[in-house]
Amino acid sequence: MFKRVLLFFLILPVLPVSAVEFHQAYVRGLPPTQSATAAFFRVSNPDAEAWTLTAVYSDIAESVEIHEHVHSAGMMQMRQRKSLTVPAGGEVVFKPGGLHLMLIGLKQPLREGQEVALCFENDKGDITSVTFPVVSVINEHRHH
Repeated sequence: MFKRVLLFFLILPVLPVSAVEFHQAYVRGLPPTQSATAAFFRVSNPDAEAWTLTAVYSDIAESVEIHEHVHSAGMMQMRQRKSLTVPAGGEVVFKPGGLHLMLIGLKQPLREGQEVALCFENDKGDITSVTFPVVSVINEHRHH
């Protein structure tokens, strides 16, 4: 019996452990007629190596994109980013009016109190799953 148990643990795949940490995370709850929303959070990287985010997935939306607001020709514009690097020992803040995630093509309305699972993939193919609470846009100021 011991040999079977030992063999089982030896053939299990080794799953990567992500060093990044997510703080103050939430998905913005909007009226049910909206087909897209945003997610905000702080991601810190206590590791000695940079961590580069290349993709985000969620079963609640058709796609999830990294976006940022930038000033261009005197106007504020929203642009998609293909990747984002969190420096070693550093932190990146996703906040309203700055970097944020866009959840596009919502498959159902999101209500305050629900949770949304997001999977973050880095440039090495490692995936970190995080659950974000849904916070109504009306109560967003209380979440900080």
